[in-house]
Amino acid sequence: MESLKEKITNKTAVVNVFGMGYVGIPLAVEIGKAGFKVHGTDRNEWKTGALSEGENPLKDLKEIDSTALKRLASEGKMTFSNEYEKNSDVTMICVQTPMFPDRRPNLTAVKDIARVIGKDLKRGSLVVNESTVAPGMTRKEIVPIIEEESGMKAGEDFYLVASPERIDPGNTTYTINKIPKVVGGITKDSLGVGVAFYSNFIEKVHPVSSLEAAEATKMLENSYRALNIGFINEFAKFCDAAGINVVEVVNAAATKPIGFSKHYPGIGVGGSCIPKDPYYLISAGEEAGVQFTTLWNAMWSNESMPYYTYNLLKKAGEEFNVKLHNSKVVIFGLAYKGDVRDLRDSPAIVLHNLLKREGIKTYVYEPLFADEELAKMGFMPCDPEKDGCDVLIIGCDHSQFKNFDYRKVPGLKFVVDGKNILPKLHVPVIGIGTGTKV
Repeated sequence: MESLKEKITNKTAVVNVFGMGYVGIPLAVEIGKAGFKVHGTDRNEWKTGALSEGENPLKDLKEIDSTALKRLASEGKMTFSNEYEKNSDVTMICVQTPMFPDRRPNLTAVKDIARVIGKDLKRGSLVVNESTVAPGMTRKEIVPIIEEESGMKAGEDFYLVASPERIDPGNTTYTINKIPKVVGGITKDSLGVGVAFYSNFIEKVHPVSSLEAAEATKMLENSYRALNIGFINEFAKFCDAAGINVVEVVNAAATKPIGFSKHYPGIGVGGSCIPKDPYYLISAGEEAGVQFTTLWNAMWSNESMPYYTYNLLKKAGEEFNVKLHNSKVVIFGLAYKGDVRDLRDSPAIVLHNLLKREGIKTYVYEPLFADEELAKMGFMPCDPEKDGCDVLIIGCDHSQFKNFDYRKVPGLKFVVDGKNILPKLHVPVIGIGTGTKV
């Protein structure tokens, strides 16, 4: 009987990936391309149906090798359903780990999958947690459920590793196989099997000493970004008050070859990681008796930016004698990130909802979504060249917004540039932290 390491070496190991989303789909494709048989599990039958036909249901994931997906699906080397492949040798958890409204970690989905895995887990197989959790959560929350359901012991009867995802949606340079993979095991043997598995489809694998070290790595990465963005947002507010252009200052500071990395302010922070992961770390700190005061303040700074942008809008309306409640306001871009068709925790949507609550008639121009899709989500779509507007807000830095001819927008009186991507226009442009006096 082949050992798991032999199956991995011989590419006879069967892999089940739970969660066909922004992480699970590209991961499953890379595993399939490496020669393993892969089964993708997701409760969304529309997704699994599309994938079974070799179609990518998440059209914005341009970094997915669509040709390989279609080929592997047609050959039966990749299969998809809402069922767990009980014959799996490697089982991977790749589902979202959101927050409860009070910002506590919500591990409901991960725990549910742990129960499913435990009921049919094969002895000698490998379980991988790719879902982002706070340090200690794989060991404290996931492992006990699998052990209880399976009657087996992690590290003795089955292997287990934590390797939090590091995918960057929309990045076609650093695709999932090119970003180094951090792996921590519950035992040395588990770590060895995990490294052996990932080495088949990831260019560089970085082993660490424990599950907790792997989990903490992801927390540090995203909290580092949140901290720096939070600070630059505070610095931008100062620049506005002092009449200094923050972009000029950041670019000047970046001429120093050591000790500085560029971060720019904006309308806010979105996506599945930066608005959430630091709160997972803060929660873990509370359990350990450690307060992440600086991180908490940075998160407050980031979450304040849609409201700060609204205040800039109000001041500009007063300065240019534009009554917002009698004006047509259009937000350019609802996605949380440029050129990515993803609305998760988008600060532009926070601003949109704020404007609506204030009674301001607000439209959206989001070229990555059809008007019908926007309308179904409760937004009022707008064709700016045809319909015109009084005020335009840049909510996202899509490439086409940088080259858009704003002279073609009838009635435009001023622009609030929430991403600082526009040059001077024929109307006033108010940026974030650009020192524009309004």
